[in-house]
Amino acid sequence: MVRVLILGLLFVLAPARASEPLRVASFNIRFGSASDGPDRWELRADKVATTIGDLDADVVGLQEALPFQIRELLEACPRYAATGVSREDGRTDGEASPILYDRTRFTVAAAGTFWLSGTPDEAGTNTWGAACNRVCSWARLVDLDSGTAFVVLNTHWDHVSQPARERSAGLILARAEALVAGDPFVVMGDMNADEDNPAIEAMLGGTGPMRLVDTFRSVHPNERAGTFTGFRTDSDGGTRKIDYVLASPAWRVMDVGIDRRTFGGRYPSDHFPVWAQLSISD
Repeated sequence: MVRVLILGLLFVLAPARASEPLRVASFNIRFGSASDGPDRWELRADKVATTIGDLDADVVGLQEALPFQIRELLEACPRYAATGVSREDGRTDGEASPILYDRTRFTVAAAGTFWLSGTPDEAGTNTWGAACNRVCSWARLVDLDSGTAFVVLNTHWDHVSQPARERSAGLILARAEALVAGDPFVVMGDMNADEDNPAIEAMLGGTGPMRLVDTFRSVHPNERAGTFTGFRTDSDGGTRKIDYVLASPAWRVMDVGIDRRTFGGRYPSDHFPVWAQLSISD
């Protein structure tokens, strides 16, 4: 079952030209049906919305987003529209990894979701022994002013199976190569993999136009950069960086960051958002 939307050949073929800088962010918002006590969704939904608004990103990749959470965030942040489907049925059942984009700046030329499995175009499939169904959603976005086109892929890898993570990396790289058609591209998400994990090393091991860089490490090669807290208020994320914004060589990395804000001493999610400011290289 292929989940692809084509909105116009003109946009698909638009060549990349100089445009305003692009700010992208990845944010695992923690699924809203979890029994999280003082960190349950109804007590932090406004904190998540405020965080997204303050990040001021043009494109935001969410993970663990249930349909009602996506609806609430779009209502609270009307700048954005979203693309992507839920992982259980390819429609609205279960978590999604949607891409939020500034609808005043971009149009969607094409978009889709594939499953991290041996049958990636069949909704709800899991053939690699992952604990959960996993997906990657993607979109080709076109700047309404400049006509610049670029591709964003947003994903959430399995938290248990290392073989599934490694095969997810291979599938995403293969799909990206087929999708980007020479356009700049970004891969982002919660990879559930430390920086020295072979799956991350595979993502960064490409060559030529498929060579990805970890945007955060390109600016801060040695900085402490953990991104997962489990809502522990005594944690700054430690050293486990498992959330990423990876960029192709067509981008110049201007700035990066990890948002560690709190609200009344509590985190808006159990992950920190990571962001990067990019521009098309000359």
